[in-house]
Amino acid sequence: MTKTLTLIIIGFALTITIFSPVKAASAEEDDFAPDFTITRFNGSEFTLSDYRGKKSVYLVFWTTWCTYCIKKIPKLQYTNSVLDSQIEIIAINTSVKDTFAKALKYQKEREIKYPLAFDFGKKITDLYNVWGTPTEFIIDINGKIIHRDDIPDSLSEHLSNWNMIDHSQLSKNLVAKNDCNEEDQTC
Repeated sequence: MTKTLTLIIIGFALTITIFSPVKAASAEEDDFAPDFTITRFNGSEFTLSDYRGKKSVYLVFWTTWCTYCIKKIPKLQYTNSVLDSQIEIIAINTSVKDTFAKALKYQKEREIKYPLAFDFGKKITDLYNVWGTPTEFIIDINGKIIHRDDIPDSLSEHLSNWNMIDHSQLSKNLVAKNDCNEEDQTC
């Protein structure tokens, strides 16, 4: 009995070790968002740090087979059409069980107007420690992650706070990059 229990405990410990996600560099609330560049479906480049000091960013990770992602489309469509001057949307397909062609077809079938991108090799997905879809982030004007999931229903009520510049941080590059000094979050 003791030997069996010991083997079960060891097996459980190995399972936890093997399947436990490794935390990404910085992708939780109150962290500074890791910088990235990705090509949107329309061919233009999106670089997160370009929005620092300009407006907040609504970052969404999605897949074509995610039923909850479909439910997010109306909110994202509305936000893109009404609040686009105050918050930038980028919806990134994780590339998990998806192809670029399938994602393009999904956009056309659902008449999605907000910016979409495809994460070839899921580098950004891994950088943000995304393990399921949809995973959403609100990144404020200073480059700080304000929300990881649990995004408020009424974004307009929060935009004045998310778009308030922290003047004490103006001289620092607060969008974390891979080659940044982790202690003081500067590059």
